[in-house]
Amino acid sequence: MNKKAVLLPVIFILSVAFMLSCGMKRDSLGSRDKIIIIADSTQWVELEEHMLAALERIIYTPQPEPIFNLLRRGPEDLNKLSRFPNLLIIGSLDIEGQMNELLHRMLSEEAMARVQADSAFLFNKPDPWARDQLLVLAVSRDIETLKQNVRDNSDRLFNLFDENLTKYVFKTLFTQFEQKEISKALMDKHGWNVRVQHDYFVAADSSEIRYVWLRRFNPQRWLSVTWEPVEDPSLLSREWMLEKRREVIEKFYDGDYVYEDETINVQEKIVDFKGRYAIRLDGVWQNEIHVMGGPFRSYGFYNEGDGRLYLIDLAVYAPGERKYQYLRQLDGIASTFRTKNEQTRSTE
Repeated sequence: MNKKAVLLPVIFILSVAFMLSCGMKRDSLGSRDKIIIIADSTQWVELEEHMLAALERIIYTPQPEPIFNLLRRGPEDLNKLSRFPNLLIIGSLDIEGQMNELLHRMLSEEAMARVQADSAFLFNKPDPWARDQLLVLAVSRDIETLKQNVRDNSDRLFNLFDENLTKYVFKTLFTQFEQKEISKALMDKHGWNVRVQHDYFVAADSSEIRYVWLRRFNPQRWLSVTWEPVEDPSLLSREWMLEKRREVIEKFYDGDYVYEDETINVQEKIVDFKGRYAIRLDGVWQNEIHVMGGPFRSYGFYNEGDGRLYLIDLAVYAPGERKYQYLRQLDGIASTFRTKNEQTRSTE
């Protein structure tokens, strides 16, 4: 049975020592794609395989790259790590020693009772000791129940950290100069826009083929939008998206293609894109002419307000660097997409 992530004031009994050490909350510090896991060393031997499967989430860019890196520390280290952005305390109530003391200090009697009854497993609290921080507790009555709950709730556990990081990325995307004149020009010319960070430029803009390409260097990132007026929204499909992507690639990308083999293939997922039914494709692009490659993500959806099918395509080229962080930033920009009818509604 899946357990709900819980956020209630009675869940956490934060220790007086932590409260006094924090005072006024400061910014969290450390890598945001790393999760510090506080666990007993003996239990970690049994939990590690399940936690890696739940939280690392290997993607291909085209090299295998974990979305999160995990670092285990013991309960005695928690005070030194109290400003780290991502903290996960995991254990079972039958553990002894410092871990047992920590779990009893962190959970209220009500929470303990729910854990013993196996009616609750995940508890989360944003900003417990620092700003832009997430603390999650994963607790069960015994180690076997804990392992099963991790397996059954792996997506829920991953999404807590993934959504919190996405929120932080969006919060910081436009802290520098934003090119509002580009956004305005896109809306005036094409009836849609996105917010544009300070160092992107318009690499292509064609009303004739209905295509706009925004690009940025160091490392290279790009976001393109293409659209097609249709009378039948059911034309939206994986095949339509890949064909539309191929059409613009042939005109502008000098030999790029979607790469697939026995390990790497295009992943399809149905998602909500700003209230719209959408298809999301994740895969790898490659260019043999320029010996380049990297991850891409595409969103395809129908917009009822203007009767168009849209394809928003995101891609990264960052040799020697972790690439998913840049794809996440592009995702944040894509999430600002809006059409003229949405702009009109927002000003009414």
